[in-house]
Amino acid sequence: MTMIRSTTSSRSLATSSPIAWRSRHVETATKPDACNRPTLLWIDDYKLGLELYRTIFERLGFNVLTASNGADALKIAGVSHIDVVVTDYEMPGMNGEAVAIAIKVVNPEIPVVIFSGSTLIPTRVRRVADAFCDKAGSRDQLSSAIRRVLNKKRTRGLQPHPIARASDEGRRTVA
Repeated sequence: MTMIRSTTSSRSLATSSPIAWRSRHVETATKPDACNRPTLLWIDDYKLGLELYRTIFERLGFNVLTASNGADALKIAGVSHIDVVVTDYEMPGMNGEAVAIAIKVVNPEIPVVIFSGSTLIPTRVRRVADAFCDKAGSRDQLSSAIRRVLNKKRTRGLQPHPIARASDEGRRTVA
């Protein structure tokens, strides 16, 4: 059973009948908080750490949904509004790289922060994740990284799409 936690309520998602869950609870799970608090999806197989960071970041003004593995996180991401994903790198089943790739497939605009105690994160992961934080670092560094990718996401959303020009498509413009 997966727990979806936020500052406003706790609901369990029965994995055996996701359709029934969606029909009853999808409205409350997908809407952003009334106070426009950003929503983090925090993924870590270490449950005590998961609860600790949920509490810390709720006090810092975030809604925090939690998952203890990648598969449960993807279910939550499929039915919830998520602003930033924070995931551990070393987890059984889906590691942080697999989670980041799967999240980007669901929505490429969701920033992913890899939060790991491992210093041996492959270079290829840096192409998928938007930021990296060491678990041995300070909470301020982690909070700054989360806010940075969140602000980058908001700024990117405000930029107008570039206007296609004939020269961009390899065509010549004759004057």
